[in-house]
Amino acid sequence: MKTRREFGILCLAAMAWASCAPALRAADPGTLPDPKDKPPLLALWVDSHGMRVGATMQKELRFAIWEDGRVLCAKDPEKGGSGLRSGTITAEQVATLKNQVNGSGIFELKGNCYLVPDAPVHCLIASVDGKKQMLYWDEVEMPGYGINTNPKPQHLAFMACWKQVKAAGLRRLKKDLHEVAPSQSFSPPKSWYFKKTIQSE
Repeated sequence: MKTRREFGILCLAAMAWASCAPALRAADPGTLPDPKDKPPLLALWVDSHGMRVGATMQKELRFAIWEDGRVLCAKDPEKGGSGLRSGTITAEQVATLKNQVNGSGIFELKGNCYLVPDAPVHCLIASVDGKKQMLYWDEVEMPGYGINTNPKPQHLAFMACWKQVKAAGLRRLKKDLHEVAPSQSFSPPKSWYFKKTIQSE
């Protein structure tokens, strides 16, 4: 009797595990984009929200645009926040974006990193016709702070280029992009990190 009872308990436990396992697997969030994919033509994301109280550890995408026209962006790519949207843009729009990135001077900048200790880290990457660039900044413009402490011509060129390239990317984002499932989270793959942070003069 005891053996039968123990056997029955084991069977019930196995059935309960089998019924729960698919649900547990389905609840696991996916990570976008696919790490095996090529780096985007242009992308902007928040790599760190800094050390302020209550700051999240989650990396946050603003937008990413690939050469084949694929687009992935935040619901509000200007301000960020939760939620992602995806879709495509035309080949003509991609060509226009490539020309704008090439003409911005991003690949000729003297410095690529202007960060402040414990402050947020925003990353901007561009990859066009074999040329690659990665910029680091926190996008804070305040007299006497960070890059705006006694700004030199290369600092002004960096900020102007960042804003020009960012604006070119934002203009490509359509309003009718599809919302991505809430279970999907963003994490940039290693292939997106073209350069380590090198503090610029």
